[in-house]
Amino acid sequence: MQHKNIKKIFRVFLSAVGKGHQSLNLALRKQFNLFANVRPCKSLQGYKTPYDNVDLVTIRENTEGEYSGIEHTIVPGVVQSIKLITEHASLRVCEYAFLYAKIHKREKVTVVHKANIM
Repeated sequence: MQHKNIKKIFRVFLSAVGKGHQSLNLALRKQFNLFANVRPCKSLQGYKTPYDNVDLVTIRENTEGEYSGIEHTIVPGVVQSIKLITEHASLRVCEYAFLYAKIHKREKVTVVHKANIM
């Protein structure tokens, strides 16, 4: 019984591709201006992995690109998604990354883009 309820809750957060409305996740991100997705990744003592002493943080823009929610059905079974990226959002997440690095005493910031994806 509990497993079914959890599945129902998670279903609410999934995007309804091509249905004309954005996912609850995207609506919450936009409503609360949650533009930075912060993902720390650090090695844990006692767990052997291919790389030792990993200590990095990935920060990515969370409201544009794949998350812009601009989608429409071209013909039945074919959905087009527009990857919108603005200078404002790009600068905002970069500024946040540098601020995060300064506050958390990180020594290095590396910027990566995925221009070849779409």
